[in-house]
Amino acid sequence: MKKISVVVPVYNVESYIEECVESLIKQDFDDYEVIFVDDGSKDNSVNKIKLKIEGYADFRIVTKANGGLSSARNFGLQYAEGEFVTFVDSDDYLDHGFLKKMLSAIGDANICCCGYTEVTDAGQFIRAVNNNFDKTSDSIIYGNVIESINFIPNAWGKIYRREIFSKLHYPEGMLFEDFAIAYKVFYQEKVKFVDEPLYYYRIRKGSIMRDFNENIIEHKFIILNNIKNFLEKNNSLALYQDSYKNGYLFHGIFVTSCIIINQKSAGGLKHIDKLRLMADGKIFRASNIIKSKSLDSKVKLYLLLLKISPRLALLLKLTQNKIGKKNGEN
Repeated sequence: MKKISVVVPVYNVESYIEECVESLIKQDFDDYEVIFVDDGSKDNSVNKIKLKIEGYADFRIVTKANGGLSSARNFGLQYAEGEFVTFVDSDDYLDHGFLKKMLSAIGDANICCCGYTEVTDAGQFIRAVNNNFDKTSDSIIYGNVIESINFIPNAWGKIYRREIFSKLHYPEGMLFEDFAIAYKVFYQEKVKFVDEPLYYYRIRKGSIMRDFNENIIEHKFIILNNIKNFLEKNNSLALYQDSYKNGYLFHGIFVTSCIIINQKSAGGLKHIDKLRLMADGKIFRASNIIKSKSLDSKVKLYLLLLKISPRLALLLKLTQNKIGKKNGEN
């Protein structure tokens, strides 16, 4: 049995897959296996993987009908045999020291998280991101998981004891699948952190954060409602009430509205109105926005404008987007 299993869902990434495979081959750690899950790819991705992994006995490809990222991860987990498991998106890649450093750091914990580097389509550096928050207690860490503002909620950039997924599965057919399960994955688990950007996350066109989907609003509020129900069921809502409110304001309102505006521009006003109508009025309040210690001043200003006048908020965001493009920002 290998120490760690690497699960890599693959779907139509022929332009990026070779760099991903190369980063896995070049890990400075030996005791691991890699499972590439062909999720019904229609391009040349799988052929490129085959050429790269020839002669590597611990690298293999398993194939399934297309079902999306969550489905592919769940399928790959069925083949994983390692004590630990990690996930890599097939258009991303790893620092050569990822496996060794993460396994060295995890100790007796069940999860270890690292930071990441954002790169462009062409692999050019954008910025480095780490889990920048107070980690002095398990409850503080879990509160940050609930918020997922300073904590990175993505499945990748982490190693997990595989037994965590014996009863948990990624939600199939759900947008924001990582945010949709993080609160369960991390609940009452001991977590360690490596404050280095050991994962390379590629910003691509076609990302859920850049392409509008009519289900975005509904799915985000379903997830937030599920988080609340989970906390209530485990008698933890009172303890994490502020974290839940911050996460609701940030992900439910701010991030969702930004996705709408980025894709719909001036035509997004009707979707913004829909978002405001669906939002919980007891949480989306000026007092909660102002007193939040987790939301930064720019997010607070935007949310307050959105509360008062969606048109002004829309104008502010469109202006910021234009300035960002002129300055070469993503």
